[in-house]
Amino acid sequence: MSKTIAKTVRYSLIIVGVLIVTLLVAPFFIDVNVYKSKIEQTVEDSTGRHLSIGKINASLFPWIGVELDDVHLANRAGFTKHDFLSVQRLHVKLALMPLLSRKIEIKHFEIVKPVVYLERHSNGETNWGDLISSPTNGGEPAADSGQSAAAAPALAALQAESLSLTGGEITWVDAKAKPVVLSELSVALKDVQLKRPVSVTMSGKLSGNAFELDANIGPLGDLAKLDPLSLPVQGHFKADKVALQPFKNVISGWPVQLGDIAQASVGVSARIEQHPDGIRLAEGQLMLDAAHKLDINWKVELPKTDQLKLNRATLAVDNKSLFDIKGSVQKLTTNPTFKLRIDSQPIARTWLSTFIPDLNRMYAAHPSPWKQVKFNVSLSGNSKKMDINDLQLMLDDDLLRATGAVRYSGPDIRLRMSAKQLHMDPWLPQGKQEKQARDRRGLSVIEEAVAAEKVAAEPDLRFLKSWVVTSKLQIGTLFLRGLEMQNFSASINGSKGRFDLSPLSFNLAGGKVTERASIDVAAYPAKWKESVHITGVQAGPLLKATAKMDMLTGTMAMDTSFHATGLTATAVKSLNGRGKVLFRNGKLKGFDIAGAIRKFTNPAAYKQGPKETDFAQLSGSFNVKNGVANNQDLFMSSPLLRVTGQGIVNLVSKTMDYHVKPRVVGTLKGQGGSMLRKGLTVPLHITGPFASLKVRPEINARTLIDNAPALLNKSKIGSKLNKILGGGKQGGAPAQPASSPQKELLKGLGSMIPGF
Repeated sequence: MSKTIAKTVRYSLIIVGVLIVTLLVAPFFIDVNVYKSKIEQTVEDSTGRHLSIGKINASLFPWIGVELDDVHLANRAGFTKHDFLSVQRLHVKLALMPLLSRKIEIKHFEIVKPVVYLERHSNGETNWGDLISSPTNGGEPAADSGQSAAAAPALAALQAESLSLTGGEITWVDAKAKPVVLSELSVALKDVQLKRPVSVTMSGKLSGNAFELDANIGPLGDLAKLDPLSLPVQGHFKADKVALQPFKNVISGWPVQLGDIAQASVGVSARIEQHPDGIRLAEGQLMLDAAHKLDINWKVELPKTDQLKLNRATLAVDNKSLFDIKGSVQKLTTNPTFKLRIDSQPIARTWLSTFIPDLNRMYAAHPSPWKQVKFNVSLSGNSKKMDINDLQLMLDDDLLRATGAVRYSGPDIRLRMSAKQLHMDPWLPQGKQEKQARDRRGLSVIEEAVAAEKVAAEPDLRFLKSWVVTSKLQIGTLFLRGLEMQNFSASINGSKGRFDLSPLSFNLAGGKVTERASIDVAAYPAKWKESVHITGVQAGPLLKATAKMDMLTGTMAMDTSFHATGLTATAVKSLNGRGKVLFRNGKLKGFDIAGAIRKFTNPAAYKQGPKETDFAQLSGSFNVKNGVANNQDLFMSSPLLRVTGQGIVNLVSKTMDYHVKPRVVGTLKGQGGSMLRKGLTVPLHITGPFASLKVRPEINARTLIDNAPALLNKSKIGSKLNKILGGGKQGGAPAQPASSPQKELLKGLGSMIPGF
């Protein structure tokens, strides 16, 4: 028996030895290059592209090896003459013995200097499109499912000591844009099998900018049950500096505040983890180096395939932290819903002006502009709407809170806002005054209005036609232009291009103001109308704040109704409407009506006093047509005077042409013993621009005749009046030809009233 075993072993060794010798010497007697032309022709028949192989080398022991040198696959017809694909060397070594048991064990797989050239024309055609086109048999697979299933056991037994790619290069040319090149590409996989993690490393340069990747993937386990979403992965990607200049033609919307994109670069450092139980973690940092530096940090988890948890997302600009975002997203794969919390750091106006230079111009002459803004908000929603659960907006020291919802279609915006107090003056722009420049140009008021009309641009609000807005604002105390408005409330509702302010109301200076307004943005320019009801309000602060007028004081009641077309200053040309106003127990500033009468009756004794006129009541109604207000029923009463008036106020040119008739109803002793006698009436003419109104008496013969009873005791005026009326001594020298009575009267008045 022992001799039989010995012979079996000996003969077996002899057979193995013969096989080994045969495998070693076979490549020297079998020239595999005879198959080269057949391979090249087969590829060309299949793709229509020329394939050339420099040389093929083969070995059969101790591994089966194939080496292809200098491989070139031509580009698609109609594209450049670059090779679509070229490889300096392709080397595969398979272990022989495992093949006998249907196991593929790669000792080494190496690709040296592969070069891929990808092109796309402006019409979208690519140089690889023909290689991935659907088969001509109507989309039927080239191999049946039985073949695919049969490949699974062999793939499951796949093992490799190393797979490597070195010196690779991929060039991407999109139409006429500058090529983007991925060069010095190296990829290495070690210990490739199914039971242990596989080490993967990658490095290269993207348009000259280095990057690297290190990762461990697996173990893969049973390939038939492989789920990529639960495949264990641990990896780190890093690119210190990637210049954006090569990508400037494919990057749209680059902000001008970030400077020239050709000078910008981005750095990325990111880590990713994926566990078999579905926990996925990604965290990292993206740094943009441009005219301003942006730093974004994030940490994200995916506990389940349809759930994302945002642990951290921060944004810093120029080393200043701005925002911190946290939240979650549910139902990623079906109907995503989200919950987010956004917290900002205080953002100073002076810092923000480095990004928005217009802020410097807007607040250049403001005595006390706003300093900083800060906000916090909780958001939730889905693909159709977003709920604003708690918005807290800090405007300097004032807190404005808001809740609401926004539907993306339309959009449909619903908001409720409230604040205990709000100071608006610091937020109203106030640029440098241009009065000196206007004075140097010598523009008149009308010329200035025309010049402003040329500069102003009418806003086009037709994009708001599809918007739906429902909002309400309530503020305990609103401070605006020196006014202190209590219980401020406003409601805005809009749809189909019409937006209504209905109503706006607040308590002011002992009274109440209610306003209703609407604007129609469906047409261009927009049309608007407004009505205001005021009761019991002190007029001085209100007129000064709203109309920049400091002419009247007193308790005010007013009703107005206006409509116009346009939203710029030129819209006053289309202003039409009517109104009535009543002032009680006030003063008319800038007009000393009693003083004007004293100056007329006794100029020598006249001394100028305060330029104001007290009144018990001042009322009137007016109509406005194309920006010109017409009043015919002005009435003012005081213990001394009764005043009536009529005239026009041109809001377009900002001028006034008004006639006033003050009538003395009491007798009052003035400076120098002058008396204002009952019944005296001296008409006044008020003319000029709002900024420099002039008040002059309207003196003529009729004026003196009407006032004769009150003036006859004045010797000079009386004698002049007597002469005009034909009185005086009889006899004497013959009378000289006289001028008109009016001229004689004016001549006499000129000697009594300086400057008349």
